[in-house]
Amino acid sequence: MARIGAWRSRCFDSLGQLDSAVAVAQRAMTSFRPNCDSLVLMSITVNMGNASLSLGDFDRVLKISEAALAAWNDSWSYSIARNGLYTNRAIAMANLGDISGALEGFRDVLRNARKEKVLQNEADALHNLGALFGMMNEGDPKGPFLDSSFAYERNALTATKALNDRNGVMILYSNLAAVASDRHEYSLALAYLDSASALTEELRDLGMAIKVEDQRSDCFFSLGQLDSAYHHLQLHLVLKDSLLNTEKVKAIADVQEKYESEKKARTIKELEVDQLASRLQQAQLKRTRNIYMFTGIGVLLLAGGLWNRLRFTRRSRAAIQKEKDISEGLLLNILPEEVAAELKAKGYADAREFEQATILFTDFKGFTSLSEKLTAGQLVAEIDHCFKAFDGIMEKYSIEKIKTIGDAYMAAGGLPIPENGSPADVIQAALEMQEFMAQYASVRQAEGRQYFEMRAGIHTGPVIAGIVGVKKFAYDIWGDTVNIASRMESSGEAGRVNISEATYALVREVKEVREEKEAAKGPNPQPVTRQPATAHVFTFTPRGKVQAKGKGEMEMYFVEKA
Repeated sequence: MARIGAWRSRCFDSLGQLDSAVAVAQRAMTSFRPNCDSLVLMSITVNMGNASLSLGDFDRVLKISEAALAAWNDSWSYSIARNGLYTNRAIAMANLGDISGALEGFRDVLRNARKEKVLQNEADALHNLGALFGMMNEGDPKGPFLDSSFAYERNALTATKALNDRNGVMILYSNLAAVASDRHEYSLALAYLDSASALTEELRDLGMAIKVEDQRSDCFFSLGQLDSAYHHLQLHLVLKDSLLNTEKVKAIADVQEKYESEKKARTIKELEVDQLASRLQQAQLKRTRNIYMFTGIGVLLLAGGLWNRLRFTRRSRAAIQKEKDISEGLLLNILPEEVAAELKAKGYADAREFEQATILFTDFKGFTSLSEKLTAGQLVAEIDHCFKAFDGIMEKYSIEKIKTIGDAYMAAGGLPIPENGSPADVIQAALEMQEFMAQYASVRQAEGRQYFEMRAGIHTGPVIAGIVGVKKFAYDIWGDTVNIASRMESSGEAGRVNISEATYALVREVKEVREEKEAAKGPNPQPVTRQPATAHVFTFTPRGKVQAKGKGEMEMYFVEKA
């Protein structure tokens, strides 16, 4: 039980569920008995320290690591736990400002690794020492700390290459580039980044590729090569956006591969039909040449054969058309109709700028904690039930669904056809989504079962829309409007729809113009004193300036049906 608890704690820590990691490690501690393997206890302590490091509780990490090392018995066999305890203690010291203690701690790791002849632990220790010396530098490109950092990182690279750890080598190339850049040796830094970039492609590590392109942009900027700096900054942003859409890209890739396979199958069937038609013509000629040689029975048999072949031809053509309809249906289920038509006509679709689009984001409150209480099948069924209802609402108001990421749902009004999905339509759709969630929650509560609560946020502004990639593509949107819409969602409240000042102004303006048109009708049109738009369809609750992550304070409004 103690050993399993240690493993579960490590898994929760890797998933980023830190509270669960700590709780599971504490339960594992209570399962430990004096007759258990003492190395299991040390392993639990390491996992407890890892989770506490992620939570930033460095005092706790230092305390439990030093206590475990004090209890360590040198007669015990080799254990990776000892290296973990030394490393956690050193990292805690560094974060608590005890740099000299941290250095000595990492040197303990290095000495212990060399004593036990464990090359992986030695490589980790060299890498950590290099990183720590890099942190100690105070911006002096000729400072001694950078020289030490560079030397340790180089030694770590040599050891990691000996281990054939391609991922570790890639990270060290990036770190060496960072040190070279701090030393103003930008050409050397770019050389290391070229090596790192080659490995990101080989390992298909999108996250590392994003970091490498950012480093390249900084180096070229420092060298005064602004065109190259701008080019690599663009690559950095494109890769960063694509990281957010990994799941949808994979789904579209699968459909695209199916579409290509079906297209090839259709081509083969069409060739078979053409060959069959040619054979029919030859049979007809042969019948004409030998008409006088056959009896009436022979003519009837030939006619019967021809009829069967013609019927087979018709069935083949019908099967081809059915397959084509299925393929086109799959494509239209993934891409907007206009974009799909352009893709089939040209083989690609151009990115377009839209001056005004209304972006809707939704997210389930407390999704992580609630998901821990459901089985995988129950969780997927719940999300599927909600998202199917959302899809129906989007179709009702001609709003384009963009993507889902986990429990988040994203849609946009005003694209690819600007006339579809006005700001008012998007607000109405969001309110209906909240109504659905409220009704579904009532049903779930009555059954005594878990239920989701949802936040919704809306913002209107310019965006760029298009297809990402060349082969494994997806229709997506970019721009600051998307980021602000996301902040509207995260700054909102469960069960409510939060909109930006820009969306509020557009909806209010539409209502006021409508009132003026109504008042201008009749035999005696009168000038109209503008009244708040809220008297018609929506009521707005001003929230004032609300702090939005990365955007500062922004005016926000809660909106409800009037």
